[in-house]
Amino acid sequence: MRLISGVIGPPRLYHVVVWALTFVRAFPSSWTQFAALFIATDVEHWCSKPHLPFLTNWTEEQWKEHAIPTVNRSSLFPAPVFDSCQMFPLVDSHQNGSDVAFDHSRTVPCEAWSYNESSPGSSAVPEWNLVCEHEWQRSMMMSVVFVGSLVGSLLMGHLSDRFGRRTVFFGSMFGVALFGAVGALSPSVHWYNALRFFTCICIAGIQTSSAALLAEILDPRYRTFLNLGYTAGFAIPTLFLPGVAYLLGNWKLLQLVAALSALACAPFMFVIQESPRWLITTHQEEKAERAIRKILTMNRRLIPELTSVVHGLVVEVQESLTVALGPLEIFKHRRIRRNALLLFVVWFCDNFLMFAVILGAVDIKGSQYVNFAVSAAAEIPAALVGLVLVYYCSRRPSQVATLLLAGAAAVAAQFSYGGIPYMSLSMSMAGRFVLIMSASVKWVWTMELFPTAARGFGFAACFTVGRVGGIVAPFISHLVSQSPHASFLTGMWWLQRLEVIHRRTNRQSVKRIKKGGIEPEIYRT
Repeated sequence: MRLISGVIGPPRLYHVVVWALTFVRAFPSSWTQFAALFIATDVEHWCSKPHLPFLTNWTEEQWKEHAIPTVNRSSLFPAPVFDSCQMFPLVDSHQNGSDVAFDHSRTVPCEAWSYNESSPGSSAVPEWNLVCEHEWQRSMMMSVVFVGSLVGSLLMGHLSDRFGRRTVFFGSMFGVALFGAVGALSPSVHWYNALRFFTCICIAGIQTSSAALLAEILDPRYRTFLNLGYTAGFAIPTLFLPGVAYLLGNWKLLQLVAALSALACAPFMFVIQESPRWLITTHQEEKAERAIRKILTMNRRLIPELTSVVHGLVVEVQESLTVALGPLEIFKHRRIRRNALLLFVVWFCDNFLMFAVILGAVDIKGSQYVNFAVSAAAEIPAALVGLVLVYYCSRRPSQVATLLLAGAAAVAAQFSYGGIPYMSLSMSMAGRFVLIMSASVKWVWTMELFPTAARGFGFAACFTVGRVGGIVAPFISHLVSQSPHASFLTGMWWLQRLEVIHRRTNRQSVKRIKKGGIEPEIYRT
């Protein structure tokens, strides 16, 4: 790729335009991913009154006081609230309603719900009754994002290699607008999730193809700024999302705006050229020559005799192509296998923690709009600090330190949840700050640890494992609501298992050192 970037030259106007495209694409990407937090935001609810004549004159407050039990949401900070899913059964009454009796010795599940309509904004929860035994469907609305992204990364990556980066990008752009806009008309949560799945497949096409469009014209020494643009560029639309949701005040309008924001990329169709590297790799030399000529003209650089230059690029690109190894060949090598397994853990934990912290920001006491925006603001300085880490610090200490700090923030947030809101919000910001830095290191470190022949499969495998972490993360809040101590006990069990694995690995390492090890041949290429 250095050969093509050498012909195009250092970053100028065309590079800025492509970088601007990667920034604008972050709006539909970010808003599609996180809009469900405000589309299916939790609404205070309780068992509704039966439609009985003697209860007609009862106010909601009277009904809750007599028929709804109270529970403590937090064992650390007891604060009784009305139960959302249970009620005392009605056992006796007089027709005038002056003597209504409830059985306070037991509770029964709600058959219908009443909602607090005074909450700001609009939610699909009352419309689809996504509460109590149906609450898991709210988590599914977030998990389907990562399932669609996972499928889309594999599918759109293949289509991008076959039909071109530019074609896939703008095709995916129209797909996001179409599926997302239809999603605003969904009659049920099942239709909404199905359309959201296809929307996220197209979002993955936008993500992968836009990265390739910029990376394949950039000299490797400038490529770190691509990481900065993706990290900070994603954070800014995320920061705006709560304000947009608050101003619109309607979940269907929010879904529509998130979908149509993809059309902001449409004007770039008249400027963006197909990747010259892809054109040369697919033996489209004439189109590659025209694309390079337009890029050089826009950058105001002297145009050489391109026919001979492109012919030379074809020869050199073909010589530089390496035969990619499959998974069976890769995992035969002990060192690659070990590195891959460790990176799988890093990607899973990083993505799992990141999205658990992001999704948990709206559950903090106070305004969900303010809490989410303040928490998201931590990502912008984190992107700048992450750039410094990548340039000047060793990979392994940086990765370990950021993950440990993120874990500490997550534990502190768990203990402060339900107590002091400012403490919970501070821990949420701290967690997002260090996790963004961790992600900056993680992307670069993954590319460096895998040798050239194994890099494509290795990165795709790590990305897949990371998406699995994202799929699981939305269900954490549901798990906590059902069993508050389950997450803590699970974490303690994993700590104990890691200690056992660490001791076993040390013993095996000592044995290998005594026997004498030989570096795999693949690492010498």
